[in-house]
Amino acid sequence: MEIVVNQTIYKCGHAHPILPYDERKEHFAELVETGKAFLCPQCCRTEFKLLELKCEAYANLQQMSPEMCAFVIEVTRVISPLSEILALNDYQQRAPSIDELTPGGDPLDLPHAVWRKEFWFANNTNPVHVVMLMEHVKQEIDWLASYMPSGKSAAHFGQFVGM
Repeated sequence: MEIVVNQTIYKCGHAHPILPYDERKEHFAELVETGKAFLCPQCCRTEFKLLELKCEAYANLQQMSPEMCAFVIEVTRVISPLSEILALNDYQQRAPSIDELTPGGDPLDLPHAVWRKEFWFANNTNPVHVVMLMEHVKQEIDWLASYMPSGKSAAHFGQFVGM
């Protein structure tokens, strides 16, 4: 039996390393695949460094309504092509969140806007499903960190932009 592995080749010509298949990391693999029409994470990191941009990601839990919560990821100081990759993955530009009860609103101040993605769940959701969603968010943060000049040290959990 022969196993065929498709390697992701980015627009810049660099290849994403082939990782052993792990169904627990399926979301991460899907995110990597969405970026193949753009520069690879290493080329993006180089551009961020040249422009001295400190791109960071913030993951938080927020109360969205009396019945709903969401894990929220906000990404700061983003330039192309990462902005296009984020848009492909359902991120939207918003004002940054202030705290757990004050989500970011309309991006009236675009230079300070963040790219935001929300993962909603009901307050009475089975904890097993919430933990699975947390793993999904962690994979997303790992993927984002691959594009950031500071890598995983640019990923912040339980903090808000400007804290």
